[in-house]
Amino acid sequence: MAFTFCLITSLPVAAQPKPAKPPLELSVQIVSQSYCAINEKSAVLELQLKLRFRNVGKQRLILYKGHDLFFQSKILSAPGNASGPYGVWLVNSRYFDEEIEPIDQPSPGKVFLTLSSGKTWVKDMTIGVGVVDAGMERGDSSIRSGDHTLQLIVSMWYKSRALAQKLREQWQWIGLLWSDPLSSVPIPFGVQKPRIMAPCKSSN
Repeated sequence: MAFTFCLITSLPVAAQPKPAKPPLELSVQIVSQSYCAINEKSAVLELQLKLRFRNVGKQRLILYKGHDLFFQSKILSAPGNASGPYGVWLVNSRYFDEEIEPIDQPSPGKVFLTLSSGKTWVKDMTIGVGVVDAGMERGDSSIRSGDHTLQLIVSMWYKSRALAQKLREQWQWIGLLWSDPLSSVPIPFGVQKPRIMAPCKSSN
C-alpha cells in the first residue's frame, strides 16, 4: 500500500514595502478666527488660513495655481466635545468658466509655477462655517462650540488625466507636473461663539 505525505509548513510573509513618500507636502496654519452674527443663536466663523506647499523631493515640480482650484475642508469634533462626535465637509471652489486659461501650451504658462527642491509656495485662503447654539438643529454645514480639528484636501488639477499625462511628458525637461490631490495633517482649533458680534455682511 502506498502512502502520500503532504508536508505543510508556515512560511514567513514578505514585508510589504512602504509606500513612497510623495514629493509634495501640504501644511495648513490657522492665522486668525473671526465671527459674525446671523441671528441670536447662530453665527458664521471665518478662518484665515495659510497653506504651504513644500517640495520635499529631489525633482522640480510644476504646480497649477490658477483660479479653477477646488478645496475641501473636513472639520471633526475632537474627542471630549460635549456635542459628541460629528463631522462637516465644506467645498470651497473657485471656478470662472468665462475666462480661458492657457493650460495646453508648449511650456507652462502664467497659471503654473515651478517649485524647486526644498522650496515652498505659500497661499492664503479663507473658509467659513456656521456655528449654532446647543439645542439648535446643526444641519450638515454647521458646528457647535468646543474643540475641533481641521483638515484640508486640495485638488491640484481640474482637467483630464489624459491631458495631465500629455503635459507631464511634454514638460519633463522643466520638471514634474503634479496632478494628484493633497491632504494636510488635521490641526486642532477651538470654537467659542462670542456674546457680542457684528452682523454678517450680505454677499449681495
